[in-house]
Amino acid sequence: MHSISQQSAHKSAAEQLLILQKQHALLIEDQQAGKQLQQHIRPVTPWQAQGIKFEHCVVPALYLTGDSLDYFKLPDGRLMLYLADVSGSGTASALISMLLKSIIQERLFGGAQPESTAAITPASLLAYVNQRLLAYGSDRHITLICAMIDTERDSLQWSVAGHLPSPVLYADGQAAFLPGKGQPIGLFEHAQFHDEQMQLPNAFSLSFFSDGIFDALPGKYLITREAALPKIMSAVQGDYTKAVARLGLANCSNMPDDIAMLVLSRNLA
Repeated sequence: MHSISQQSAHKSAAEQLLILQKQHALLIEDQQAGKQLQQHIRPVTPWQAQGIKFEHCVVPALYLTGDSLDYFKLPDGRLMLYLADVSGSGTASALISMLLKSIIQERLFGGAQPESTAAITPASLLAYVNQRLLAYGSDRHITLICAMIDTERDSLQWSVAGHLPSPVLYADGQAAFLPGKGQPIGLFEHAQFHDEQMQLPNAFSLSFFSDGIFDALPGKYLITREAALPKIMSAVQGDYTKAVARLGLANCSNMPDDIAMLVLSRNLA
């Protein structure tokens, strides 16, 4: 009788294990499908527009990522780009990153607003996205850098929403962080965002990163890792391919956080 009971228990355990294995396989299959979808909706890399080259890479910690980026031409001719990092990780963060893309596209191309995109600045776009995300009642927030380039005037306008690290500008053999700060998206109803502006050099590269890049940088403390970033971009002379190799992004795996990197450049030697 005892032997029959043991056999029944073993059979039940084996059946439960089989069910768990099937559920795990389905979960992985769903995650892989989600990863492919995220890859599909990212912009083409490299991409050239108005003499500027855009190149990017995204390295998920697992399958799905809360890091997102995009770049495209606005109806008024300016070039628009952003890099965002959704708080947390996994499916929920990935969904918010895709929602962010939808909100931005709707604002810029949906025709729901009476004013033209010529009146839109990075800061005003961040304010709009902030209100929309708050309206959804999500428990996630987003750090974000948004920039717009007017190549006719060679001007760069950008706004920062709680994002680290700051963009790195390389020109004339030197690299430095651009200024700018602001509150994250999706936390405060009355968050304020400010536009920064500068003239672009004839030859430059401008690099954007999510904070996962800190895990690929040397140094024990965050401040030393952050300080290493301009030095690395200077050492590779602002070159995207060299930066990917120097940072080890081509072959990194099992990273504790997602990593996104976007580099735009013009007239690099």
